[in-house]
Amino acid sequence: MLAGNLSFHDSGGGNTAGMEYPSRLMRGAGHMINCAGFLERSGVNGPGLRAVVWVQGCPLRCQGCFNRDLWSFAKKWLVTEDDLAARILAVPGIAGVTFSGGEPFCQATPLAVLGRMIRESGGSVVTFSGYPGETLLSSRRKDWRALLEETDLLIAGPFVRECRTQSSLCASANQEMIPLSGRIAPGHGRGEEGTGVEYTIGRGGEVTTTGFPERIILSCGRRCA
Repeated sequence: MLAGNLSFHDSGGGNTAGMEYPSRLMRGAGHMINCAGFLERSGVNGPGLRAVVWVQGCPLRCQGCFNRDLWSFAKKWLVTEDDLAARILAVPGIAGVTFSGGEPFCQATPLAVLGRMIRESGGSVVTFSGYPGETLLSSRRKDWRALLEETDLLIAGPFVRECRTQSSLCASANQEMIPLSGRIAPGHGRGEEGTGVEYTIGRGGEVTTTGFPERIILSCGRRCA
């Protein structure tokens, strides 16, 4: 599943360049998140200035996925919700956090805890998932329900390559934007606000590309509904 496109560029040949790494790992407190990438500031992954957490691991393997390196469930680096919350809430003017991946609902329990911390401090939570919205909303899984309860805007559905779109936070036209609270208005993300392409230069000179290209001519050979 992908939510804002994430690409890493590294002259050294590794596939972890472009990630903003937490400065410390808090041990022995809370759950651990298997994290693939983290940005403290992004303006293209939802409304306002947002932190972005990319989780490692996705079982869905959508054809054409931009983040294929995030499919594997191998451990990348483990970080606690406490540490990520501290980093996110220290950013002046931060509006909230966006969970992407990978598949966030494969790590629903720790992300729900992190989401609660952000929301209790006045922020909002945007969660991307490759699972259909109906599947998520009708599920009785306690961990999924916990993450949904801490999500203000859910972008749900598998990525369908033939139905790609750049008109909103959805990567393909079959995906749904589902408001789950009043913190983010239903119209957010349907226009230019919170979308686009963003390049971030890390402390070591690494470049992260993330976001949604605004103008690409696309054709759809199948019905996307």
